[in-house]
Amino acid sequence: MSQKESFWSRFAADFEKRNNYVAGYREIEFLKNRIAENMNLGTTLELGCGDGVFTEVIASNSEKVVATDWSAEMVEVARQKFKDNEIIQVKQEDCLNLSFDKNSFDTVFMANLLHVIPTPEKALDECERVLKRDGRIIIVSFTMQGMKFFHKIGMLYRYIRTYGKPPKESSVLTTSIAKELLEKVGFEIKNIDLIGDKMKSVYAIAKM
Repeated sequence: MSQKESFWSRFAADFEKRNNYVAGYREIEFLKNRIAENMNLGTTLELGCGDGVFTEVIASNSEKVVATDWSAEMVEVARQKFKDNEIIQVKQEDCLNLSFDKNSFDTVFMANLLHVIPTPEKALDECERVLKRDGRIIIVSFTMQGMKFFHKIGMLYRYIRTYGKPPKESSVLTTSIAKELLEKVGFEIKNIDLIGDKMKSVYAIAKM
């Protein structure tokens, strides 16, 4: 088992509760509402679904969702959560080496993934490969960019108390880094914003 997988797998049983504590319930709900504004997603691939905190939101505007995570423990929790949902299929996948064919999806969605993997550009290469022509990618990632000092200190305290020291491959994703990564792969950026109140998130939408 990889370091990344073993790190997050430990928290699968109560991952959503932990995230609500670290980021704030209102901040998570704010993100859900922004994500829900994306309509007509078609067949959607979700990368890094965790226990499925955003999966149902995506599914409400998709014909089908394939929700994936590297952690077998997270996948099992998500499978149980969505076992009666005919739209959502949950699979274990490595976002750096996806098993899907080229041109398989209309949309790729990822939340809080690019800043916790060692090679985000490789993940975006895989997104480009599996997306259909004119397909879109939606990225949401918490960031310390634009956060006030005391909000940063509070968030870091809650994070360390909840998860301990971050895995070594973790980084901070900013709007400029996200723009650079997406354009390098060949995506056309439709919008990229810094959103949120006390907690900030990079929110990007791009097309092939």
